[in-house]
Amino acid sequence: MKKRTILYSGIVSLAIALVLTIAFDQQVYSQDLRFGFVNSGTIMVQYEDAQRAQRQFENIVVGWENELRERFQELQEKYDDFQARQEMMTEQARIEEQQRLFELEQEINQFRMEKFGQGGEIVNEQERIFRPIREQILDAIEVIAQQENLNFVLDKTDDVPVLLYAERRFDITFKVLDYLKRGSQ
Repeated sequence: MKKRTILYSGIVSLAIALVLTIAFDQQVYSQDLRFGFVNSGTIMVQYEDAQRAQRQFENIVVGWENELRERFQELQEKYDDFQARQEMMTEQARIEEQQRLFELEQEINQFRMEKFGQGGEIVNEQERIFRPIREQILDAIEVIAQQENLNFVLDKTDDVPVLLYAERRFDITFKVLDYLKRGSQ
């Protein structure tokens, strides 16, 4: 996750530098460039739809974690039972039981990888649940940016700081939140 954050930060920083370089190279600086910024972390914490989406996502993940825990517990119980009975089992029965335990362990590991592994369902669910929220936020940012006559809006989130310094007067975070909360009225 940290590598992805660093990569994302680098890509975003490079994109911003490229946009700014192109803007200045095209003599755009002859007009006043206006920048604003938002803190997307603040928006995600204070926007009710984002909180609802977060709870929905967490419920799905907790359900998978509980199922995984139950499966591991079942495996442990079967293994403990096998340990207690193996001295009384024939060699063939012992081998068959070990094979069943191994297959059950493989099923559990496959379930874990399908749900939580790289490219697993957790990624798909997160994207499915949060995509509409991100789109709403971006739409609100665009509306506020146009109202404020801003040329660029950057993100000063706590997780991936793309903007290292900005004057508070250019912070449109709460205008975006207000817009999201009251809708496009």
